[in-house]
Formats: sequence, C-alpha cells, structure tokens
Amino acid sequence: MRCKLVLLLVFIALGVVGCTRQTIVDRGDEGVIRIVVTPPVAGSAAVTPKLIPADATKVRIRVWHASTGFNAVTTVTIGGEDSVDIPVPEDDGYTVDAISYYVQHRRPLALTGGRAWNVRVEPKEVTTVQIGLRPWETDTAGDTTVEPEESFVVEFTPSDGGGLLALQTFKEATLHTSIIAFDDPDDELPLFPVSQGILFDDRIAFTAVAPDVTELTVLFVCSLVEFSQNWKDTTIASRDEQSLFVEFPNRHMGENLHQVTVDPTAGGLVVEITRDQ
Repeated sequence: MRCKLVLLLVFIALGVVGCTRQTIVDRGDEGVIRIVVTPPVAGSAAVTPKLIPADATKVRIRVWHASTGFNAVTTVTIGGEDSVDIPVPEDDGYTVDAISYYVQHRRPLALTGGRAWNVRVEPKEVTTVQIGLRPWETDTAGDTTVEPEESFVVEFTPSDGGGLLALQTFKEATLHTSIIAFDDPDDELPLFPVSQGILFDDRIAFTAVAPDVTELTVLFVCSLVEFSQNWKDTTIASRDEQSLFVEFPNRHMGENLHQVTVDPTAGGLVVEITRDQ
C-alpha cells in the first residue's frame, strides 16, 4: 500500500508520513513502524503558506533505541506520494521522532517537532505510532543592557517542540547578532557567528562581546542550533540538506529576536564636586 502525506497548512503539519506495506516481507524478527503525524493541540500556533511552502516542506523521521544503538533516519516530502519502509528489529523501548522543516538559503530549518516514547515492535507486524508536531517556545534570560565592547551573557531555554530537547537532540550552537533587524524569516541569518554556545540539558548559554558603537544601539540576537549527527540523512542528494538546524528564538514560527541595548553612557565613573561646608 502506498502511503500519502497530507499538509493542512492551517494546522501546522499533517498526514501520514511513514511506512509502508500492509503485507510485510519475511525479515526474520523484524517488524515495520508506521508513523502517523497528527495535528497539534487546539490553540497552537498556525503556520501560513509563506512559512511552509508546500513544494519545499518535508518531515524527517528518526527511529532509535537508547540501549541497542539502533538508529534509522528517513525524510519524506509533504504532499508527495512516495512510500517509505522503516524495518526495525523486534524489541521494546524504541523512541520515534519527527520534525517538519523547510529549506531556506540552502539550510534546512526545523519548524515543529514531536516524539513518541517506549514503542514496542513485534516481529512481522506493523506498529502504528502517532506523533503530534508542535513548535518550540523560547524563554530568554541574561543581559539586556551592555556597554560597547563589553561582554554580555544570554541563555535560550527552548520548551515543547514535542519533547525534542536536550543533549540527545542537539549537537552545537552558534550566536548570531546584528545592529540591523533580521526579524523577517526571509532575511538571511547574519553570516558570521560571534560566539559558540554551551549546551546544557535544558538550555543553551552564550557569552559574547558587544559592538563598539558611539550612540544608543539595539543589538538583535539569535542562535542557530544544529541537530546531532544521529539526525543526518545521508540519502539526500544535497549535502546542505542532510543535516538539520533550528533557530532559537524561532523567527520562522513567529518568535521575536532577542534584543540587547548597547549603551555608551551606561556605567563609567561619576565624579561629584561639592562645596566644603
């Protein structure tokens, strides 16, 4: 049976994304996982056609097992008609992840994610897994005002994303800043990163240096986070698209860039002269 993908732009991502045939070829103790990507809960952010062009949006699926080291990755184009098999050895405790993304400026950028835990696979059977895709939300902490050429600290704490968080998901992060706003998702990310991030289980921390300015200036700040190598799909012809990235805050899902005010008048030595009494 050929599986189809259905995109309901009003509701984020959706449809049948995964496997495969009703009749499973005898592969010994293997089974097949069928993934069904479902709409997010009511009230979640909507995605417009501008943010997810129907001809560019894809879903990447990862099936993995923490104990055995099994890891299978496949990518499906939303709106396409290709079917995909994910044969999996018989076992329990599988994790099944899914990420919707689109490619912008040759970079694949994650929009929504989802995860199913503790999936059991029986031999020679189809195991159906339902995954709801949801956007990440980013909480920001750290300095909001800094002097020119002084260090400042910023921390991004992503939440939700269907549970796709922490060191098991992300590989590395870089901080990108500009005194010119780049809120529009069509704007390219500032080319050169100004800082490498430190990944914690629940947040990403950066230390950077403010630019040398002579007047009050707003510095726009965003992080680019690369998913771990376990998410790499080497079957994709374009090398640029084999890896996955996500921005925090995720301006592609309507989040605002973090802002730091660079104030030349902040701090410094204040001298008061008074008349002797």
